[in-house]
Amino acid sequence: MIRVLVVMMALLLLTVKQGFAIEHVQKDGLFSMDIPQAWHWDEFPGEVVIAFADGKTAAMDIQMTPIEHLSSVDIRQRLKDNDDFLVKQIQAHGGSLTSQQMIKIDGVDASDLNFKTSQGQDIIAVTYISFFNKGQGFRITYATKDVKTHEVLDDVMGSLKF
Repeated sequence: MIRVLVVMMALLLLTVKQGFAIEHVQKDGLFSMDIPQAWHWDEFPGEVVIAFADGKTAAMDIQMTPIEHLSSVDIRQRLKDNDDFLVKQIQAHGGSLTSQQMIKIDGVDASDLNFKTSQGQDIIAVTYISFFNKGQGFRITYATKDVKTHEVLDDVMGSLKF
């Protein structure tokens, strides 16, 4: 009985997930992501902006910068230097680092910084992810005061494929 229930829940989750998102592919083929159906995907030179359903409010910003070939040692050093700089900026502006870790995104090493900052009375949770792939330096940023929205943005980020 429990196995049947587990299988039914898994099928329900798959059905919900499939109806939830539409895959978008960056015009140069650098990556693809699944975003909620009502959200907007806009591309600009060196940048992809994913906006909420209102079409105006940015949900996620993805910046891409061409780079020269880097060794794995150089990549790790650049990520560390970038993180050190960003942490200093966060602290200088009253924010606080909540986590800092190296993660894998579709097999690529990436730096993942999470911090909190405030806007008036609101506490804003910010995620900043950076990595190098396909001759590009990537910076992905998203922030929200709503925990559930941040979880949806984490899911969108988790769908990134190269």
